[in-house]
Amino acid sequence: MVIFDYRTQKWSELARALVGSPNWSRDSKYVYFDVGGNNPGFYRVRVGDRKLERLASLKHLRLAPVWWTGLSPDGSPLILRDVGIEEIYALDVQLL
Repeated sequence: MVIFDYRTQKWSELARALVGSPNWSRDSKYVYFDVGGNNPGFYRVRVGDRKLERLASLKHLRLAPVWWTGLSPDGSPLILRDVGIEEIYALDVQLL
């Protein structure tokens, strides 16, 4: 994942991963995203210093064939998963 700096007119790498569903935090300090593969997870990278944090493992969730992650207006993570019924769950996460 790369980002373009309009001041310097240069691209720079934020994270070395095949990311899905990138989302900016409301304060623009972080980009949240998911990573699939053998060890799927939900991550965020701090734009200022490129610090990458794994926030949650998605390994044991039955994810939808086309799965998606995002952020609610208050910054809570949203994850679309396939459970075969139409229910909505909330997950409280305390980030440091």
